[in-house]
Amino acid sequence: MKNFIGQLLNDGHNQIDEQALISLLGAAVFLGLEIYSVVWHGQSFDAFGFGAGIGALLGATSAGFGLRARWTPDSSESQDIDPVTGRFIGEINGRNSR
Repeated sequence: MKNFIGQLLNDGHNQIDEQALISLLGAAVFLGLEIYSVVWHGQSFDAFGFGAGIGALLGATSAGFGLRARWTPDSSESQDIDPVTGRFIGEINGRNSR
């Protein structure tokens, strides 16, 4: 299980991907709060609310991954990386953004 979570959080450069970490923590908190409200508070399970919440979570996560993939350079050795600040200064992955 530890290797599986490690692979989910790996950004391909052997570093932790913050977007994936936030998404996994958000999903765990969301599911934990839903279980807490049903089991401990005795509230009825709201399937519509759960569906809207998990849909928003998945949509935001997918949008975040898509934007990150588009705006992150393919390799850290790219000449589009400023060697002083480490920031991306070139075009979007070498493609035209328009």
